[in-house]
Amino acid sequence: MGWYLNDLTLATGSPVGGWRPSGYVFEAQSTQHVTYVGTDYHINELWWDSNGWHHDDLTNAAGAPNASNAGAGYILRCTQHVPYLTDVFPVGELWWDNHGWHYTNLAQAAGIGVTGAAAGYAFPAQGTQHVNFPDEYGHIHELWWDGNGWHHEDLTDATGAPLSSANPTGYVFPAQGTQHVTYVGTDGHVYELWWDSNGWHYNDLTSATGAPLAYENRDASGYVFPSAATQHVNYLGLDNHIHELWWDNNGWHHNDLTAITGSPESTAAGPPPVGYVFSGTQHVNYLGADNHIQELWWDSSGWHHNDLTSAVGASATIYAEPRGYAFEAQGSQHVIYMDDNGHVVEMYWTP
Repeated sequence: MGWYLNDLTLATGSPVGGWRPSGYVFEAQSTQHVTYVGTDYHINELWWDSNGWHHDDLTNAAGAPNASNAGAGYILRCTQHVPYLTDVFPVGELWWDNHGWHYTNLAQAAGIGVTGAAAGYAFPAQGTQHVNFPDEYGHIHELWWDGNGWHHEDLTDATGAPLSSANPTGYVFPAQGTQHVTYVGTDGHVYELWWDSNGWHYNDLTSATGAPLAYENRDASGYVFPSAATQHVNYLGLDNHIHELWWDNNGWHHNDLTAITGSPESTAAGPPPVGYVFSGTQHVNYLGADNHIQELWWDSSGWHHNDLTSAVGASATIYAEPRGYAFEAQGSQHVIYMDDNGHVVEMYWTP
C-alpha cells in the first residue's frame, strides 16, 4: 500500500511536452488516458491497458490542426473527447469512437475570438457535451452538443454574471440534474454559473460564504462527491492558502484547507488546486511553495495532508501543475504532472 512513481515519457518513448497533462478513465474499456501538448504542438495521448502504457499522436491520427493548449478529456457514453485551442481555428475537438480518432472544428459554432483554455464535460443524463471557454472580453461561452449537432451560447450575457479573469471549469451534479461552471471574476470573487430546467443562473460564492478573495487569473475548479451529494470548488486565495467552497442542502460553506491541515502554503505564481473523489474520500492536489506536490485528502475523520513528492522520492522540480483522477475499477489513484525536462510523470497509489 502506498504511493509510487512512474515516468510515462520514458515508459512509452513519447515526445517531451510543452503544456500541462491531464488524465481520465474510460470505464467501459478499463483503460486510462493522459493527454498533453508536445513541443511540436501535437496533442499526444498516453494510454494504459492490461499490457501497460502506450503512446499515440492524436494530431496525426485525426489529421487535426496543431494545438496551442488542450483541456482535460472526458467520456460521453462510449466515446472519448479532448477539447483544445488550435493554431488555425479557436476551438477544436479530438474525439474517438470505434473507428478511431476524429477532429471537429467547434469554432464554426461560436464564430468569436477565444483566450485562455477550453474545458469540457459530459452530461450523461441528457446525452450532451459541453465545452466552456473565455473570450477576449471576459465573457464565458459554452459550446454544447446534442443529437442535432453543436450549438453556442454566451453564458455571461444569458445570466448577467460578472466578467471572468480566468478559465472556466465545469461539472455535472447528477443528484439534482444540474450543470455548474465556476470561474474567478475580475474582482477576485469565485462565481458559479449553474443550469437547471429553467435555464442558466449565476451565484457569487465568495459573497455567499464570506470566503477570502482569490487570485485573479487563477482557475477555480469543482467536483462532486456523489456519496454525500455535495459539491466542492477549490481555489488559491490571496493568502496563498488552498480554500474550499462546498455545498450541501444547507447551502454554500467555506473551509481553509491549509489552516485546517497545517499544510504548506502555495505561492502567488502557483497553479490552481484540482480535486477529485476516490472510494468515499476527497483529494485536492496543489504545488507548494517548496515546489513539492501536496495532497489534501478527506475521510470521515476530517482533512489530512500528505507530501507526495517526499512520499515517492520524486524530483522537486515541477513544470506543470498536478492533476489527479481515480481508477475505481483497480482501486488506484493517479496524479499526473510534467517535470522541467518535459517528461510526463505519474504518481500512483495502490492498496
